[in-house]
Amino acid sequence: MRIQILRLPPMELGGVSEEPFALIVDQLQRDDNGWSEPAMAVFAEQIGARGVWVTDQTVEIVEPGLPHVVDHVPFDDLTTPHAEGM
Repeated sequence: MRIQILRLPPMELGGVSEEPFALIVDQLQRDDNGWSEPAMAVFAEQIGARGVWVTDQTVEIVEPGLPHVVDHVPFDDLTTPHAEGM
């Protein structure tokens, strides 16, 4: 059994930002220490997940790429001018 986190699109409601997520429980064997789908749903709700998907198959979560606009300066750009001036 593996438990993975699937990040969902960020939300903002009334000035409050939230990063929702869902749990993906894969490779679950029906005899995995008594874990059941209802127990996993209760666990997901307790930790604030939006939902849970339980399967005996293998699921690979692919994270989306970084955004094209980044709000910071790459590390190399900070060190290059200082190195040349020294």
